[in-house]
Amino acid sequence: MERFLDHYAGAKPPTVQFAKRAWEPAVDVYETGDKLVIAVDLAGIDCEHLEISADRRTIVIRGQRFNPGCGTQKLYYQMEIDSGPFERIIPLPVAIDSDSATACYNEGMVEITVPKSKAQPARTAFIRIFPRGNER
Repeated sequence: MERFLDHYAGAKPPTVQFAKRAWEPAVDVYETGDKLVIAVDLAGIDCEHLEISADRRTIVIRGQRFNPGCGTQKLYYQMEIDSGPFERIIPLPVAIDSDSATACYNEGMVEITVPKSKAQPARTAFIRIFPRGNER
């Protein structure tokens, strides 16, 4: 019985993975005075395979990371690096001037810098909830 339990206690979990949507790169969003900065981890991706768009409250990053060994026969023991198409939609905490956005790619990181909009600042509206029948 002990050998039986030892055998199954050391068993590895199955490596079958189910299909998933496009992968999403990691993102940091922070503020520096009158600008908003969005840093995106895009290691292994050429600038030619990136598309970045912005509107007043959203940044959208699309692109593709190609598997460097594509076309060669390999036997993987572990495969954690995502490849293929990706899309990341980033809602912003403040309104931005999207026409003045700039992006810089350096050593696998894309840094998008956008000035905050001088127009009406973003604010959160709190909505009171009343029990049914007590609406005002």
